[in-house]
Amino acid sequence: MSHELRTPMNAILGFSQLLESDTEEPLTSSQKESVSAILSAGHHLLDLINEVLDLARIESGRLSLSIEPVMLEPLFEEIFGLISPLAEKKNIKIVDLTRGKINISVMADRTRLKQVLLNLLSNAVNYNRESGSVTVSGEKREGGRFRINITDTGCGISKEDRKKLFQPFSRLGADRSEVEGTGIGLAISKKLIELTEEEIGVESELEKGSTFWIEVPLGGEAGETGLTEENMGEGQAAPNELNQSIF
Repeated sequence: MSHELRTPMNAILGFSQLLESDTEEPLTSSQKESVSAILSAGHHLLDLINEVLDLARIESGRLSLSIEPVMLEPLFEEIFGLISPLAEKKNIKIVDLTRGKINISVMADRTRLKQVLLNLLSNAVNYNRESGSVTVSGEKREGGRFRINITDTGCGISKEDRKKLFQPFSRLGADRSEVEGTGIGLAISKKLIELTEEEIGVESELEKGSTFWIEVPLGGEAGETGLTEENMGEGQAAPNELNQSIF
C-alpha cells in the first residue's frame, strides 16, 4: 500500500518540479502559479499519505522502536535548524532556554522523539499569533524524568477542545483557517509516546497560549548525565537568558 500510494504522488511532484525549473522553455507567470499550486497540494497530500501510513503501522503494532540513550543537546540543534526557516517565514521568534543546560541523555527512540518534537514545534509556529513567540525549556522531574516544554503565544485551547486534541483528523476548526494540516500529527505523537515510558500533555489558557510538554526517562542519574541543580534548577532560566533566540 505504501508503494502504491507514494509512486504516483512522486511522479506528480517530480514532473511538476521539472516544469518549474525548465530554463530552455520557461513557464509563463500563470503557468508558474498553476505548477506552484500543484506542488503545494502534492506535498500536502504526500504528508497526509505518510501520516496515515504511520498511524496504520502504529495501530497494527508494526512500528518498531529502538530505545537507547539519546543526547538532547545535538538533537535540539538539529530540530532548531529545521524549524528556523518556518519560524522566519511566519515571523515567529524561537526562544531557546535549553542552551547549555541539556548536556544530558534520555532513554528514547531518537527518530521518533525528533518526530514528536518537530510536530509540536511546527504546530506552535503555525498556530501562533502574528509576530508571536515559541519558547522551549526543560526541567528535571521526580522519578528520574525530564520534561520538555514548548510554549506558544497563540489563541489557546478551550477545555472542551482539549478533549478532542489527540484524536485523528481533529483540527478543532483550524481546517477553516489558512494553515494547512492533516489533523493526524498530534494523534501520531500521542501514540508514539504511549509506546514507550514517555508522557505527553498540554496546558492552555484562552487568548494567552498553550504549553505542550513531553516527559522522558533520563538516561542515567543526574550526576552521570551532566544534569545538576546548579546548571538546571527546576526549569527556571536566568533573566539574561530570556531573550536568547536561535535567529
